[in-house]
Order: sequence, then structure tokens, then C-alpha cells
Amino acid sequence: MEKRHEKSSRRFDQQEPQSREMAMEADNFAGGRLSSPSADGPESGFDPHYLAAKKSIDDRALNRYVWTELCQALPQTRGGEPANIVEIGAGIGTMLARMVDWGLLTGPTTYLATDCDAGHLRHAQRYLAAWADERGYPLHWPEQQRGRLCTAQAEIALVFEAVRAEEMACRTESRGTFHLVIAHAVLDLIDLSVVLPGLLSQLTNNGLAYFTCNFDGATLFLPEAPGGEEQEILRRYHDSMEARLTGASRTGRRLLSMLQGPGLELLAAGSSDWVIHPRNETYSGDEGLFLHALIATVEQELAGKSSPAPSGLAAWARTRHQQVEVGALTFLAPNLDLLARRRSSLP
Repeated sequence: MEKRHEKSSRRFDQQEPQSREMAMEADNFAGGRLSSPSADGPESGFDPHYLAAKKSIDDRALNRYVWTELCQALPQTRGGEPANIVEIGAGIGTMLARMVDWGLLTGPTTYLATDCDAGHLRHAQRYLAAWADERGYPLHWPEQQRGRLCTAQAEIALVFEAVRAEEMACRTESRGTFHLVIAHAVLDLIDLSVVLPGLLSQLTNNGLAYFTCNFDGATLFLPEAPGGEEQEILRRYHDSMEARLTGASRTGRRLLSMLQGPGLELLAAGSSDWVIHPRNETYSGDEGLFLHALIATVEQELAGKSSPAPSGLAAWARTRHQQVEVGALTFLAPNLDLLARRRSSLP
């Protein structure tokens, strides 16, 4: 067990090589806005370019203590059985790639990647194909939504399914079958009080829930903008999250309480803050693209409301985009990572 712990810690620190296929250029943004993907038609979820851009940021943010606890707990949970894993909101497949690279997945494994956006899953096939090719891993797709990935440590049966978290939570045929359910930076988009019990019911007795980068109530840009306009803009932005779904802007702390409820054991919790700052007036990797996307998200969310936009919104966004271009903007958002175990008493 100790050897697995040390091995996983080393892999956590490895730098993720950038996939050639998903390499990003600044012209993916028009005036700071993410251009809409065209290859797969209109899509309802996040822009795949944004999801690729934040991969290295998430790698750095994920809590090491929670991760190593997961690495220790999963072999005990699965026992001698092949691991059966489901991911909610899998996006373009970055979490699966991360779990292979960081050494979590060993032996025979089934990995069900779900997302409400079928376009994301189409991008995931391309992203994972390029990622596997870089590492020399055979990846085959005998069926359109089913693949087989072989690595030095694992044989992984991949299943992609376009399904909403709410639908997944209601499935009776898969209850009690998964050793691990994963949700990364997505639980602020679902009604936890309604959906979480159903998701946890999909776990085996002693099954694990690994919920990561759960937003927890603050968005900070530095240097501070003069006057009070930015505070009002960010307050209205958080309010828009609450208007969409009560509690969304405080997802991290809500989960921290909910995962200590009856039939659950909270195994580990820790911060996974997004902290982005320039070095020598430049950003590493795709950090600049990520910042442009965040600023654009705030502006688009508030400008698209029926009520008048906050005073100075366009000027604020323009200034913050300019600061990104010259390497002068710092960003901070607190998140929480959590690992919980389902006990047999959970309904």
C-alpha cells in the first residue's frame, strides 16, 4: 500500500504533455469570447477549447492529500474485482487521461464517461486518441461509443454515453454497481438535494465518491479595479448562479456538509483553488486563454439578462482582457475537493 502511495505522488507531480490535437491559439477568441465550435454543430455545454485550456490549471489545483487518499482507498474498495467507474460530466475526457497518467487505474477497468452534451463526447474521442498516441497506448473503438484502451498498467473498457446527471441518478438497473463515481467541476450545475442521493445510490457498499474543484463562493481579479463597479459586477455574477440554481455559488461547502450525512463517511477534504498569475508578464500554457474565457463568461452572463447590465460591464471586461494580453492579471477562485465512502446503511 505504501509503495502505491509513493508512486501515485510522483505521478501527480508529472507535467501533463499538451496534446497536439488540442493545442490552442489565441485566435480561438474573438474579442475575448470563445468562438463556437463548428465541426459538431451547436452544443449546449462548455466550449471544448475552454475544457482543454483548463486541463493544466486543474492539474495544478487538485488537492494532493485528497488524491492520495483516493489512491489508497480504491484498491480496498474494488477488492479483487475489475474496477467499475462512472464519471458525471466527463467533458472531453481530461479526467480519464489524468487518472491514467497519475497511476490510479490498474488492472481491468470499466470507465463509463457520461455528459449531457454529445458533442463533448465526440471531442473526447479525438482528444483521447491524440493523448493515447503521444504515449504509445493502443486505443481502439470497435463500436461508436465503446473503446478499449491498453496501458502498461491497465486494460480499460471505455463506454461513452450522452446522459444527464439527473437521468443517471434515477437509473435503477445500475444501482450498487460502481466502485467509484467522479464529478469534476460540474456539481454546481445540478440540484444537489435532488440528484446527489441518486448518484450515491449507484455505488457499491463502501464505494467512493470523488468530487473535485467544487466552486465555493468567491471570484477575485487582481489588481483591484478602482471604484465599486467590479464588486457589483461579481456580486451580480454570483447572484446569477443562485438564480439559476439555489446554492450553486456555495457548492463546495454544501457538499462538505452533505457528504457527512447518514450512510456516508467523509474520507478526505481539501482546497483545490484556481490561482493564476503571470510570470515575467506572461502566462504558462493555456492560462491566458482560460482567463479570457472567464472574463467573457462573466460579461456574457450579465449582458444577456433581461435586466440592465451592471454599470461599466463592457469597459470592465475590455480592461481585464487587455491586462491578460500584457500579462498583468491575477485570478483566484476557491474550490474544494472531497472524497467520501458510501456505507451499507445508505438507502
